[in-house]
Amino acid sequence: MQLVHSHSTLKNGIELVTDHAPHFQGVAIGVAFRIGSVHEPDEWSGISHLLEHMVFRGTQSRSGEDIQAAFGALGGFLNATTDEDSTVFKAMTLREDVEQALEIIAEMVSQPALDGADLEMERQIIEQENCRGCQNCSMRDAFFDQAYPEQSIRNPIIGYEDTLAAITPEDLRAWHRTAYCGTNLTVAICGNVDHEAAEEMVGRIFSVLPEGKPAGFPEFSWASNELHLAAGTDRSTIRLGFPITNLEGRAGRAAVFYHDILGGHGQSLLMRELREKRGLVYSTWAEEYEFARETVLWVEASGEAMKTNEIAGVLADTMYQAAQQIDAEELAMAKRRAHVGLHMSLDDQMGRNAGMLRNIARKSRLTDWNESYQDYMSLTREEVAEAGRNILATGPTIISAGPVRNKPKFEDIRARLRGERAEQSGRKKSLFRLVS
Repeated sequence: MQLVHSHSTLKNGIELVTDHAPHFQGVAIGVAFRIGSVHEPDEWSGISHLLEHMVFRGTQSRSGEDIQAAFGALGGFLNATTDEDSTVFKAMTLREDVEQALEIIAEMVSQPALDGADLEMERQIIEQENCRGCQNCSMRDAFFDQAYPEQSIRNPIIGYEDTLAAITPEDLRAWHRTAYCGTNLTVAICGNVDHEAAEEMVGRIFSVLPEGKPAGFPEFSWASNELHLAAGTDRSTIRLGFPITNLEGRAGRAAVFYHDILGGHGQSLLMRELREKRGLVYSTWAEEYEFARETVLWVEASGEAMKTNEIAGVLADTMYQAAQQIDAEELAMAKRRAHVGLHMSLDDQMGRNAGMLRNIARKSRLTDWNESYQDYMSLTREEVAEAGRNILATGPTIISAGPVRNKPKFEDIRARLRGERAEQSGRKKSLFRLVS
């Protein structure tokens, strides 16, 4: 597959990446500042997400309504997201409107009004995003709090009620000066746009941004902990997380196949063992979660609380067995899924754009699609199994949620991941000690 990717660094530190795709009618634009919740001091938790909201409220010369009207006149769309390590403004427009779209975005990010009245309104809007501790967010927050104790990743992207309430327009302006600068910025363009023309256009339009200082990425330290979240429900959920940042290149791709075979699709090993054979769960899954140049593998299953330990045991046993030997047919199917997924991704213009931004954030360079494809297709059963063994050897952080009386036996899960059984006494311990 011939892909024309280009990468250059402009005068004020901006990274420009382009994906020349002349067969697309539209152009996908990504304007990404490599700064997010992991960079925030605790007292400003949520400020990156709040700032992203505020830039849509207007600039020094245009109101928020004017910005929306200007972009609406182009017939495209404009949106933004904030996560742990980036704030990304995403747009889609026709080729002839790319320059105007970039001008609107550049004005938004370089000259936001950051008005106090708008701040009060955006606080109220963000409150509507607050799920107030839904299970998925609770599991996420509990996991990071246990796996990376006292580190910035433990804070939710949305922040906390008290930190958001205390942030002032002056705080926002200070964070804006720190975050929205050239050395933190990557501009990605996917479509029928020439790289040299894009260099001139982006360099000129975003010259209003100061060069600034790069935010970089914090150093994280993993801890293999465990926590049970008490919940008044008849269901329990178990999530295992493993640090897999050190698995790079072919080893990293082998890890992708390991967790895909394990729990990445509807006929995965975990689905067959937990659902189809035993009826213990409705769904179970495994996936990678990336943030700030770190990668974690999450594996989760949920089902009837009374059967928590049976579910946990089958989950751990299946992970261990898959890491001992990968079935040839399973690997062949994983390669087919990778073949289809990689080729279909070429039809996703915004996905291609996001991929370039991710490459720059994680590796400071663009990756070669053909090299990745050939690596996936040439992986062996032993390489995939070895990746599984390396993953299990790290020792997981385990988070469970459900009734306290159905808390899983964490020591048994860890033993089963080693191919062992935790020693259990024949008698359950009593809450009371009888004395004569």
